[in-house]
Amino acid sequence: MKQPPHSSLACGIGLIVGSMLLFSLSDVLAKRLAQSVHPVEIAWLRCLGAVILMLPVVVARPNLLRSVRPHVQVTRGLCLLASTTLLVAALRHLGLAEATMLVFMSPFILTGLSALLFGDRVSGAHWAAVGIGLAGVTVVVRPGLDGMTVAVMLPILSSLFWAIGMLCTRRIGDGDSPVTTLLWSVAVGLAAASIALPFHATMLDAAQALAAAGMAATWTAAHFCIVLAYRSHPA
Repeated sequence: MKQPPHSSLACGIGLIVGSMLLFSLSDVLAKRLAQSVHPVEIAWLRCLGAVILMLPVVVARPNLLRSVRPHVQVTRGLCLLASTTLLVAALRHLGLAEATMLVFMSPFILTGLSALLFGDRVSGAHWAAVGIGLAGVTVVVRPGLDGMTVAVMLPILSSLFWAIGMLCTRRIGDGDSPVTTLLWSVAVGLAAASIALPFHATMLDAAQALAAAGMAATWTAAHFCIVLAYRSHPA
């Protein structure tokens, strides 16, 4: 039976909030690793952990690897890899709260792009919220020749790639299952990150390996929540 619109919307909001909490936990662990591990390796570890966690699903149901929009899936995977790598790079130079605040530009970018590309109707109140949010970001960035550093631009670029990735999720829609979308994203990310990994790889100690495992598990769960939310709800 089809869910009532309000119930469906509440479910989508709950999934987004849950994903943000999981992403925050994953980013805390990523920041700890980033002090001694290169961002490319951390992004690779996230994708590797996700692939390992989902391997039993692939073995049991190999048909989940089939996609009706493989080119969109590849684009999504590359965008999310770029987003997570840039965010981890930012965490090496910025505080977690500051970097996370700047990444919250992604909903504002997503709102504009979804209206432009998908024709979504955005109310005046929605745009007002966008403006208030952007004003908050401006306070954090403190724009000016002295404040605009490369480190500040990293999470902003991360939010741009994230927004494009979410538009890809909308484009995929119900064509692929959430598991298929997540599988493609982490597999594409792992393959792309593996190209650069030999230039940045380091051996992890036991504590780092444990942090990497927790980071990958929470990151995978967060992405699954995101796919469930965006595949059936407006951006």
